[in-house]
Amino acid sequence: MLLANKLHTIKFSHLLEMKKILLFIFLFCAHLSQAQTYKSLPGKIEAENYDLMYGVQTETTSDTLGGLNVGFIDDGDWMDYNIKTVSAGLHTFHFRVANNYGYGIIEIKDAGNNVLGQVSVPQTGGWQSWITITTQVNLPAGDQVIRLFAKSGAFNLNWFEPVLLVVPDLETTLPARIEAEDFNAMNNALTEPTSDAGGGSNVRWMEDGSWMDYKVQVPAHGFYTISYRIANGFSPDATISLKAENGTVLGQTKLPQTGGMQGWKTVNMIAELPAGNHTLRLFTEKGIFSLNWFEVKNPRPLPGKLEAESFDVTNNARLEPTTDMDAGYAVSYINDGDWMDYNVNMAASGIHTLNFRISNSYGNGLIEIRNAAGTILGQVDVPQTGGWQNWSTIRTTVNFSAGSQILRIHAKRGAFNLNWLEVVSGSVQGQSVITMAPITDKNIGDIGFNMTATSNNNETPVILTSSNPEVAAVSNSGDSWRVTLVGAGDVTITASQAGNNNYMPALDVSRSFTVAGSSRPSDPAYGTKIPIDPKRWYQLTNAANGLEGLFDGNTQENVHTGWGKIIDYYEAYYPLLEGEQISLDHIRFFDYTGSTPDQPMILSVIDDQWRRIPIATFTGEIYNGWVGPYPNRPLTGNDPFKLDSVITNIRYLVITVPHTLPTEIEFYGNYTAPAQTQKQFRTRNIRLNDMIGVNGYEWNFQDGAHAEKLVESKMNAVKGFSGFRHYMDWEKLESSEGVFSYNPTLSGSWNYDLIYERCKQENIEVLACLKTLSNWMLSSYPDSLKDHENVPVRYGKDFKDPLSYIEQARVGFQYAARYGSNKNVDPTLLSVSTTPRWFGDYPNTVRIGLDLVKYIECDNERDKWWKGRKGYQTAREYAANLSAFYDGHKNTMGPAVGIKNADPNMKVVIAGLVTGPDFVKGMVDWCKEFRGYNADGSVNLCWDIINFHIYTDNTSSSQSGTSTRGAAPEVTNASQILQDFVKVSQEVSNDLPVWITESGYDISQTSPLKAIPIGNKSAMQTQADWILRTSLFSARNGIEKLFFYQLYDDNGSGGMFGTSGLLNNDQTRRPSADYLFQTKKLFGEYVYKETINADPIVDRYELNGKSLFILAVPDEVGRTGEYTLNLNGATAARIYTPTAGSDNMAMTEVPVNGGSLTVTAGETPIFIVGVSDPNARKAAAETLTPALAPVEKVLHEDVTVYPNPASGFVNIDLANENTGILEINIFDSKTGRLHTKTQVHKSGSKLSHKLDLTSMPVGVYVVEVKQGNESAFRKIAKVD
Repeated sequence: MLLANKLHTIKFSHLLEMKKILLFIFLFCAHLSQAQTYKSLPGKIEAENYDLMYGVQTETTSDTLGGLNVGFIDDGDWMDYNIKTVSAGLHTFHFRVANNYGYGIIEIKDAGNNVLGQVSVPQTGGWQSWITITTQVNLPAGDQVIRLFAKSGAFNLNWFEPVLLVVPDLETTLPARIEAEDFNAMNNALTEPTSDAGGGSNVRWMEDGSWMDYKVQVPAHGFYTISYRIANGFSPDATISLKAENGTVLGQTKLPQTGGMQGWKTVNMIAELPAGNHTLRLFTEKGIFSLNWFEVKNPRPLPGKLEAESFDVTNNARLEPTTDMDAGYAVSYINDGDWMDYNVNMAASGIHTLNFRISNSYGNGLIEIRNAAGTILGQVDVPQTGGWQNWSTIRTTVNFSAGSQILRIHAKRGAFNLNWLEVVSGSVQGQSVITMAPITDKNIGDIGFNMTATSNNNETPVILTSSNPEVAAVSNSGDSWRVTLVGAGDVTITASQAGNNNYMPALDVSRSFTVAGSSRPSDPAYGTKIPIDPKRWYQLTNAANGLEGLFDGNTQENVHTGWGKIIDYYEAYYPLLEGEQISLDHIRFFDYTGSTPDQPMILSVIDDQWRRIPIATFTGEIYNGWVGPYPNRPLTGNDPFKLDSVITNIRYLVITVPHTLPTEIEFYGNYTAPAQTQKQFRTRNIRLNDMIGVNGYEWNFQDGAHAEKLVESKMNAVKGFSGFRHYMDWEKLESSEGVFSYNPTLSGSWNYDLIYERCKQENIEVLACLKTLSNWMLSSYPDSLKDHENVPVRYGKDFKDPLSYIEQARVGFQYAARYGSNKNVDPTLLSVSTTPRWFGDYPNTVRIGLDLVKYIECDNERDKWWKGRKGYQTAREYAANLSAFYDGHKNTMGPAVGIKNADPNMKVVIAGLVTGPDFVKGMVDWCKEFRGYNADGSVNLCWDIINFHIYTDNTSSSQSGTSTRGAAPEVTNASQILQDFVKVSQEVSNDLPVWITESGYDISQTSPLKAIPIGNKSAMQTQADWILRTSLFSARNGIEKLFFYQLYDDNGSGGMFGTSGLLNNDQTRRPSADYLFQTKKLFGEYVYKETINADPIVDRYELNGKSLFILAVPDEVGRTGEYTLNLNGATAARIYTPTAGSDNMAMTEVPVNGGSLTVTAGETPIFIVGVSDPNARKAAAETLTPALAPVEKVLHEDVTVYPNPASGFVNIDLANENTGILEINIFDSKTGRLHTKTQVHKSGSKLSHKLDLTSMPVGVYVVEVKQGNESAFRKIAKVD
């Protein structure tokens, strides 16, 4: 018998359970004989109009329309309602609820106590603060009883309204926008109110395997753009597929994180749909996300014009406002490999002209036009236009087929901007027409002249040629040509122009003239022209461009050294080489445009007595002609270019560089070439261990509260590295002038003794980087100039004087005496703070020769141009700084000054440079002048190791932030930079070691140094590949130590350098640290020997005569390549692959036939050693593909979470072959808030973990199980 009799409303007080049961029985029996009535659906039902209830009360409501609501609903209470449904089907139940503090769950049950559906009741802010929540339930047609059961209280209910979800009888005709909740069928798809524009409902929290079906009518076969309106709060791998009725995947796309489960974003993909009536299924390959609507759009018709920013799909497009004539936006920062897809419908097949509206400041772009299959249909070069907002139109022709298709614009080469593209039917070639003015006759003494030839065809250049270069020679300078008169005679200058897709070749245009007078002698009266090596010049500022333009023979192009220089009026040096001699008697400057009388260019020489002698001046006050060394003298007579006296005994040429320079300089006199000697350079023994250093701080070892001990979990995390570059603030060592502290430091209470002792025990080499100004020195600066990264001198001191740096040199002496290896330092020269900071505190004590630190770095990035002049040193200024720091400027600054005067064995390392190896050249030349030479003839340098920083990115921007992403080291110009540093060391810096003490990549996708996802690899996995390859790359190019930036993230929210950490904040390793740890563990002592192949790269390392081969593809596109190794008689090979989340590399042993092994390498390096031990394990007889890992199920298929619902505990089972740390996170299903975070160590193939839920409120949650870079999500209900 159904408990369905109508029950009169009775207000209950709080009764004992027995009284409630007796009263219920009495009321139930009293109404058995009453007629049953049913409430018809659809319709709103007031909560207090129940037919039967248990445990609830009614009260006056303040909700809209007033009346009563049901209140005091506690766990286990219920209300029964007799209802009549007109039609069977899916109904949306709307509940009007209020909840002050509970975590309610309403279950909808039928008369058989079966749960038809449920909905969570969120907190609303008060018992009379009302909201409407929804869920969906399938109801049969006819009379029935539904029970609203409080699975979890407490909450109030005002009314509820079941509404039949109307399923359209007809298919939706495409194109159309379809609301997500208007599905025809579904699996695990529930709705909720949406905060997106337009309101209504969205399908919420779509989990792995969820789907919705939609009946549609496709009018024509072809490509359609599918726009999904999604919200993704925390899933990095959320993926949606569009499937046909037979399960065929029509399209698939990953869904980005949008900032919350109600943070909405539209994501596009393109899919090919067949014509006719179909059921399309939206399938959740990987959750969790929400969907508001999706829209199917027709292709756009062509011919026509497409705004570049109207792409349907892109891999990396960024937009910026354009100043082009149509305003709006342009696609900018287009780099190599970027692309945009446009879904189009071509009206007819045949030849079409494509016009591209482009701008290009400095790139050498190439646009490829491709179809959906990737076939290249055409291409066009992108010329430089003079700026990122200087717009020009280029064109090419393409033979298109008719109909629906994808038009991909692919940047084979960047960088450029694109405003729009236009497709025009046909191709009409116009006639190229050249216009060139006549040329009058000339005399041999006349100055040369510019020649301009224009054409209506601006797509191919106009070329000028001379019929007799012995009379008149022509040279090109960008858009203009220069005619130089060489000798007497008749000559014809001819202009020609080739054709292209849009223009036919021009008819040649010729202009003839006569040059009168006697020919110029082949040996000018003013001597031999001096050869100049333009790349030998170095500039004492952060100049972006060199001075090559002064010596390239081109007089018609201005020479620019770049913008944003810290020192605008500066010096450039040209050192003469050993044995090279120059004497000067004539100098010519070509004055093109501009003038600089207030800041003239001054040419000086430094002679063999180190005297600086100005010899010539350039002011730029003559237009387009040659001028001599003295601007105030007339250009008349036979020798306007003659110096007043011959200049000899030259060591250096020095130019004082202003804004305006001549476009060409010529020196004349006598010249003796440098001696041709073959230098012998030392052999570099570079171990893999030397490439596994890291940057960090003292708080990466201690917590700051307990100076007497280390935090062992932090110490264990550092053990994976072989070197530690200690960012050490001067303030820590000397917080008050002359008061030194180490254990504990007076600033921060750190124990450097203990940190260094443990590092030595763990074989971690320490490089101490003494950096920043101490506060007592900073106080000497005006407030407007205070910056801890200022040049390390008191305010007002001369940067060029070594004595200005005496305070830094003193603290260096104290530090080296303590931590160096010299035990014979005079203790009277040392001091420490001996005053306890508080009662019971222990004071510092003097300690000598602890032999804990072998290397010290004098500051950090002293060429930091971004800090302005107060933070920037020129090469010569920093050399003066180092001379004081090294040995008290050759022991001239008093006692207890300089590293070497405390410990001659401690090595002094140059502060990591960012502006290139020319900086070292300037330092060496300062040492020649102010420190002289050693007894063996070598320069008396004030450093032992050269050091620089490099972060490889897609624009080679040297930390300027103008890049859009990081780049693999091999695809950039980094190899040239590394080789140039090694070359400078060998040639001018006594062949000293070269180190890199900062390199790395961010994982935040907002950083201009980000590692990018590649294929199925996440950004974090790419970071690991690039980090390990940077180690191998550095060794390959002669770098002898490498330290990565850095142990932990600085700022997890993103930005440059903010997320470069190799470790997580909980001291677990990221994949990059896993790779380095495994390399150090297995192969750290192996020494680099040679590179035997370029692509894939094959490096050979050696240890005790045994070879190790390391293979990697030098790319960033997910490419692989094969190589056959000669393993010299090995019978088997072991192939090691770095593995994220593990202490060990994965190892496969394969047989070797005939001493050769063919392997497939990818962009993750693999390590191969041959095995010849007859007792070695024998591999299977079958031929294996050594680089191919076994196929494993994805993580979300391996995870089981049960029971569900759960009251006290849930079990999490995981079965796969991966070991290591497992992270379990629990999120609130409504808000996305993280409730708990747990880490479990998985040591075998199976794991079963019991998770305690007892302290969590009743509600619905999402469990994330994270292993390495994979995540699996499960939704669970917590009940009592």
